[in-house]
Amino acid sequence: MARLKPKNSIKSKEQAEAAMARLNQIDTQLAGWDLDEAEDIALVREGHVNAQNKAGRQGIETEKALLVKEIESWAMEAQASWEKKTLETPFGRMGFRLGTPAVVLIKRVARSFKDACELLAKTLPVFVRNSPEIDKDAILAADRDKTLDVGKLNKCGLMVDQEEQFWVETNASKDLDEAAKKLKCA
Repeated sequence: MARLKPKNSIKSKEQAEAAMARLNQIDTQLAGWDLDEAEDIALVREGHVNAQNKAGRQGIETEKALLVKEIESWAMEAQASWEKKTLETPFGRMGFRLGTPAVVLIKRVARSFKDACELLAKTLPVFVRNSPEIDKDAILAADRDKTLDVGKLNKCGLMVDQEEQFWVETNASKDLDEAAKKLKCA
């Protein structure tokens, strides 16, 4: 979308109300289009779901999962006779590959990652992160409670800032927001 520069032509409350009326008309039109689109998409998806259910999609997906498990079971036994980790067939390939390494919990040693972290801190502290961070929520809470020492906070290079922002909401913008949510779900 191109950058828009306001003309600054609104000089009175009446002109602002007229502009709001036009904004409301625009939002009504946009909401109507978006709602129509969401309804059409939902109908098409519903049609596809019904057709796939009638054609037995769930049974086919179950059969596929079972076949994959059976092939995997066979491959685990037969892998030793393969020349490579991958077996080529006329219909595709199968094989074994290493997954992404992961740090996992040995539950008989540590019940949770918190417990494991405490044990690691004692035996291998080089692998424990110590990352201090600013507790912004606490600063904002102290500011709200009027207990914040603003001078000391400023000396640390921080301040609490709250800007006033302009907003506009037409009566139709609620419909537009609802239409946008339906489109995201469609």
